[in-house]
Amino acid sequence: MDLRERLRTYGEGNAYPFHMPGHKRQKQQGSLFPYDLDITEIDGFDNLHHAEGILEEAMERAAKLWGSRKSFFLVNGSSSGLLAGIRALTKRGDKVLMARGCHRAVYHAVELCGLHPVYMQAEWVEEMQISGSIQPEAVEKHLQEHPDCKLVILTSPTYEGVVSDIAEIVKVAHRYGAYLLVDEAHGAHLGFSKGFPDTSVHLGADVVVQSLHKTLPCPTQTAILHVCTEQVDVTEVGRQLSVFQTSSPSYVFMAEIDGCVSLLEQKRESLFAAYERRLASFYEKMEKLEHIRLCQPEVSPAVFGHDRGKLLFFTGNSNLSGVELAEILRERYELEIEMSQPLHTLAMTSIFDTDEGMERLAKAMLEIDKEVMPAKQPLAKGQMVLPQMVCGMEQALRGETTEVILDDSLGKIAADFLWAYPPGIPLVAPGERISEEVLAQAFYMKENGVNVQCAFAKDGKIRVCFCE
Repeated sequence: MDLRERLRTYGEGNAYPFHMPGHKRQKQQGSLFPYDLDITEIDGFDNLHHAEGILEEAMERAAKLWGSRKSFFLVNGSSSGLLAGIRALTKRGDKVLMARGCHRAVYHAVELCGLHPVYMQAEWVEEMQISGSIQPEAVEKHLQEHPDCKLVILTSPTYEGVVSDIAEIVKVAHRYGAYLLVDEAHGAHLGFSKGFPDTSVHLGADVVVQSLHKTLPCPTQTAILHVCTEQVDVTEVGRQLSVFQTSSPSYVFMAEIDGCVSLLEQKRESLFAAYERRLASFYEKMEKLEHIRLCQPEVSPAVFGHDRGKLLFFTGNSNLSGVELAEILRERYELEIEMSQPLHTLAMTSIFDTDEGMERLAKAMLEIDKEVMPAKQPLAKGQMVLPQMVCGMEQALRGETTEVILDDSLGKIAADFLWAYPPGIPLVAPGERISEEVLAQAFYMKENGVNVQCAFAKDGKIRVCFCE
């Protein structure tokens, strides 16, 4: 009996709750939430932060499914796993090597843990205007220059589905005595089928964090952290998770994680076979596109591998922006897209997509493609040069600051993050100088309908500091 069944059976019983939560398992009129299944840590239901019973058994089943040494359920999303994993693998003041394309949670971990980041950029795929893979040679070069880095942090797959050569990067990191943590939030489905790249869990990474809700049938906010190697202190990881996760975890969420594990145990072969069939059919239909292009990054030498479940449409050769394409799909065809950028539109798929849904998207894309015109000249924004780091992130965030209009920020030192969200990759981070290129990228995105925002300041302003 998995946790879902245990909750259902308990809810149908006669036990009266003189305990939290305050709704007392009574359904609320008009509510969509399953109050009758929502409990706290009562007898027989274990404790997430000191699991010895049904939750421990559920997490052991998850570890067996993915092939990890130890797996932890996350109810605060992958962000909590990234924060806990980074904190567990470093000490305050440590230097870490991290991909610039990391999620904002990684930057928050750097701030909270007082770490010193060394940034590395992926190779640029010019013809698709996206970042490619982090190359093992680049990791080696940075570690040669900074042999005191204690941790390497990568995102694989990226939002666009680009995968790095984790197996080789592991060898490099370990050779220099550094851990490797992989943000695999967009890759919880990897490793279950030969039609997709393998998961970093199987490839030797020390810690891997996955968002179950992103690509598997699980509620928003559910995720999992895998400890994969003997070098990692499992007890310390668990301790840090108790810091960054709620002390009142949702049993509904945890039951659904367990249910997702059960589903994959029983039906993954058939589900992934059908998924691959749908994708193959879709890619075949998209060969008829003339102006808009469905990217296949795996053909580029700058890309090690690609998750074909991420449908990335490039509009740079047409008179349509990625934002405009997303608006047409939403308004005309009632198709809601994951992310839009000036040159791209991203549609995310999963094993639970339907034939009808994929057919609707294919039909819409072919119709739209016939209506657009070729661009007079292909749009290109190129890869940004990393801004100059003037002071540490913590110093910039905690020092004397003021707010200025973004237009007047040239040459000043950021005490704020400036990013397009999604995907949440900073154009400039605290402690870095705001350059002409940073501002040009920000205004280019804004002019093309992308949501560019600062983490702290609003109304077109950015917070700057006086750390020089």
